[in-house]
Amino acid sequence: MLTSCGDSSKTKTEKLASLPPDTIRLDSVSKRDMLIILSILPDTITKSFHWSKADRVKLRRGIETKGYFVDSTHSFLNLKTFENNYVEFQSADASIRLNTYQISDGHYLVLIKEQRGNKQVLTPFELYKISAVQMDMDLILGKYKYEFLKDPSDQNCLGMLYNKNPEFDYDITSPDVVIISMKNYSKDDSKECLKGNRLTLKFNKIKSPFDVVGIDWLDN
Repeated sequence: MLTSCGDSSKTKTEKLASLPPDTIRLDSVSKRDMLIILSILPDTITKSFHWSKADRVKLRRGIETKGYFVDSTHSFLNLKTFENNYVEFQSADASIRLNTYQISDGHYLVLIKEQRGNKQVLTPFELYKISAVQMDMDLILGKYKYEFLKDPSDQNCLGMLYNKNPEFDYDITSPDVVIISMKNYSKDDSKECLKGNRLTLKFNKIKSPFDVVGIDWLDN
């Protein structure tokens, strides 16, 4: 029996050592939801690097059947975080953040933030069962630009936003919360038009995708 156990351990060690250095190991049980979601989302989830739906399907199948995945496309080279509801990639010139919000079993809202330098793009998807559809931002986050205004009908304040287009920062790192900040507006230059420059939204799977729960001033 001791000889048998020793041979088995040695064989296992040799197999692990023979795996390529770009082998990715993930727990398929604790990361199950994210693996499924990534295998359903379309090819267009990122422009920073090529990570096709086919590659993500291979990732899921490899993790589920073997417990590891050989990252031949090097998509995971810049992986920073991989959780069951949140994924983050960070490279020298770009970052990708993906957060999921569960509405019901097999039904999710997915927000993907892609950033290069100071430019940010936030893309929402609705995922149901085995299909994913890109959604209109206004349907998901509402017309949040006007939530900052004390009076959205004030033409002078609307003109202020037109003359100085807001630069938004989207923070989707927290579960169930999205924080949107106006980076180029402070209390001093708000001309008494703004209630604040930081808007906090909380996910509401019953009433609407997100509710406004707070607006305040964040020092720039």
